[in-house]
This record gives sequence, structure tokens and C-alpha cells, in this order.
Amino acid sequence: MHWKSFGRVAAWAGIATLALGASPLLAETGADSPTSPRASRDPTCTNSDNSIKHLVVIDNSGDGSFQCLGLVMDGQAIKGIRVETHSFASTRRRTDSERVNVAEFSTAVLESSHGAVLDGVPGHDAIILQGHLPTLPGGAELVTSYLYNGITGEYRSCQIRLDRGPDSGWRLMDRHERIVSRIVVKTREIPLIGMFGISTLEGACS
Repeated sequence: MHWKSFGRVAAWAGIATLALGASPLLAETGADSPTSPRASRDPTCTNSDNSIKHLVVIDNSGDGSFQCLGLVMDGQAIKGIRVETHSFASTRRRTDSERVNVAEFSTAVLESSHGAVLDGVPGHDAIILQGHLPTLPGGAELVTSYLYNGITGEYRSCQIRLDRGPDSGWRLMDRHERIVSRIVVKTREIPLIGMFGISTLEGACS
């Protein structure tokens, strides 16, 4: 997700909101949006092994990038979380230049008062994950927060559960006890101005 120019967009969005005055003009973009630059590619994440257990794909459908969220393992013990971000550089002629960045967050960061920032830029943390990682054999309740309104700084959140499956593997569950394997980030935009927040994390918070 392109958050580098978010501060400038948020400032313009504040002016535009006063001018427009009507919330129906605010647009939400998702995987099915006809104006989305999402390329026709399937997200491919690092396969699970003894040290990494893949959990979920976070699909930033607004710009075609995606993230792979997984657990960092030491034997059967969870040591932290891993975020593998795949972004695609666009040019006039092609959008196939892929960049992959990997970040790992310790249990201490995840359990801190702020949590682990999965996406965003300083001052505009877009998606945050927070909670206590489980010790065997139990699960754990986690909270994911997202920047709903970058103009006012409003965040919204929902609970997800990290749980053990019947095959003894780890998985994410939503509040309805459904397995979460893909999360689609749906953004909020103002026409001619651009993105100023996230409407929901579909698949986890919907």
C-alpha cells in the first residue's frame, strides 16, 4: 500500500471533505473495483517449514501489493511473527518488477502497548497487530487495528484468534470461529484526492 505520500493526501483530503460535505461521495476500493490497478497475479508466499509457519495473505487490493503473515518458530515454540511484503514497481509499459521486504517482530513487540506495525509509515500506522502469543497447547486472542480515517487519526479494531488446528498446525480464526486464510484491505478514498483510510479488513473484521 502506498503510504509514503499519505500525509500530503490526508491534508488535501481534509480540505476536500469540507468542500464535498457529503459522505456518499467517499469511495471504497476493493479487489473487484474496476479502477483498481491490481494485476492478474496470484499471491505467492514462502512455504511453511520448521522455522516459518504461514498463516494468512493480506491483499492490499488498492495497489496490487500483498503481504504474507506467518509465525517465527523455534521447534514448537512461537518466537514472533514474520511479515513478507511483496510490492510491484509500475512503469509506463509494465508492472512486473517485484520487490520483497521481510520484517520480523518479537513477542515483546507484539505484546507491547503499541503492538507490531504490519503496514504504514511513521505517524500513519496503517495496520497494527497486538496481543500475547500462546504457549502450548492453548490459543491466544489478538487484536488487529487499522487506520480508518487518516485525517482525524481514528482507528478501528477487531479480535482474531490464533489457534491450533486438528492437524496441530497454527491458524487464524475470526470472531465467528471461521478460518481466516486471506484478508483484503479495503481502502477509503476521496475522488480526485486519493486514499485517506481503510474501511475494513475483509475476511478478518467483516
